[in-house]
Amino acid sequence: MRLVAKLLQLSATDLANHLGCVHLSALNLAVAEGREARPRRKDPILDLLTERGREHEAAYLKHLRAQKLVVAEIRSATGADSVEATLAAMRDGADGIYQAPPPDERWHSIADFLRKVARPSALGSWSYEVTDAKLATETRAGTILQLCVYSDLLAQLQGAQPEHAYVVAPHHRFEADQFRPEAHRLADYEAYYRLVKRRLDGALADRTAVTYPEPAQHCDVCNWWVQCNERRRADDHLCFLAGISRLQIKELRTRLNVDTLERLGDLATV
Repeated sequence: MRLVAKLLQLSATDLANHLGCVHLSALNLAVAEGREARPRRKDPILDLLTERGREHEAAYLKHLRAQKLVVAEIRSATGADSVEATLAAMRDGADGIYQAPPPDERWHSIADFLRKVARPSALGSWSYEVTDAKLATETRAGTILQLCVYSDLLAQLQGAQPEHAYVVAPHHRFEADQFRPEAHRLADYEAYYRLVKRRLDGALADRTAVTYPEPAQHCDVCNWWVQCNERRRADDHLCFLAGISRLQIKELRTRLNVDTLERLGDLATV
């Protein structure tokens, strides 16, 4: 998320993050508008995961080229030139395109790979579909949303909506260093994608909304974890009770008006 000439630009990651943590969207908006400074979190594990992600992406690119496929690499270009370079590669019918940028001013997400398929579009008798390289052993909802963003932007370039999008994970590798993409039919997720997208737009438009750093799975890799955790500690949040679930916290709040560890302790003595 960034502010460019008064236009708030979003990435596919922003949409996925909003699904996991509404408070994170509010914090990132504050950073984009200069109201907050983004904290830096030094975590060797995160650094290792980032490096492994790059290695996995490079291995898949090497795999494609080993099959004698023509894969155009776009990341060396910048700005409008990179979009033109992507379009040129698509019109030439490249088998694959690496690091393709979006044609949309508001969205600045870059797809890992575009793969050529025999489906007509404005390009001719072929079109392209998105493939994303991921380390996770299971495809999560956030990844599906990212694929939907990339595919939506791709449709603008080729004049046809992609039918599928794909995920390639390290565990999809088999003998002879082969990769097997995991296919996802985009129409199955379209309504959900539009819903989350509207919710993000609404949250960013409502400057009066108050959010809270409820614990989320994303906390494990979030730069804001220290600040959010300190606030939860100060508020005596129920999440610090060992083994408690989000559903149990919700039930305690709504049914018994218990929202702190102190109140929970008082309840236990009644």
